[in-house]
Amino acid sequence: MGYGNVAGFLFQKGVFNAPSQSHTGAAATSTSSGETINPITGTTMRPTEGVPMSDEEKEREMEKLFVLFDRLERTGAIQADQNPMRKAIQQRRD
Repeated sequence: MGYGNVAGFLFQKGVFNAPSQSHTGAAATSTSSGETINPITGTTMRPTEGVPMSDEEKEREMEKLFVLFDRLERTGAIQADQNPMRKAIQQRRD
């Protein structure tokens, strides 16, 4: 459970640390079948198959990322110096 939304309230009340977790009150970290539960989303996390991507797939994914970061930069959501794709291109040139 996150405390971000009530952090100011807890600070005003003098609560500076999260309560200690007891074994009886702790949330389960895996299902009965052994799948890990993501503590943020509450969904099960299945391991990926580990099939390596081909060079063409890697290039397509890189192009998608470049387009997405370029769109973020053009809309002003990120600055040009924060764009990781632009940084990578500039490092290749150096």
